[in-house]
Amino acid sequence: MGESIQKLLKLAKECLSIVDSSTLKDKEITMLIQSAISDLERLKIDVKGHIEDDLVKNTIIIYIKAHFGDGDMDKRIEYLKRYKANLRELQFSEEYQMKKEVDSNA
Repeated sequence: MGESIQKLLKLAKECLSIVDSSTLKDKEITMLIQSAISDLERLKIDVKGHIEDDLVKNTIIIYIKAHFGDGDMDKRIEYLKRYKANLRELQFSEEYQMKKEVDSNA
């Protein structure tokens, strides 16, 4: 998933209005990307299988915007509301759910 993280980092920097050549905040943004992915996976959302899907990418970016830097608190609250709305869409759509593995030894 390393290449996907790099693509998400580039997209996140663009959405945060950070010049692509600037690397000062790359570690923080990468940490937030990984945190968002972990949160989605915790909810049994198949991130790896849908990493190129715009709803998944948008959800990750909204998570980053809600948690990045010391921005306007009202905007952060709005981003968190949007993040939770996206989570509901992903959670209740079978398309995005992790497939249950069938135990062939049972």
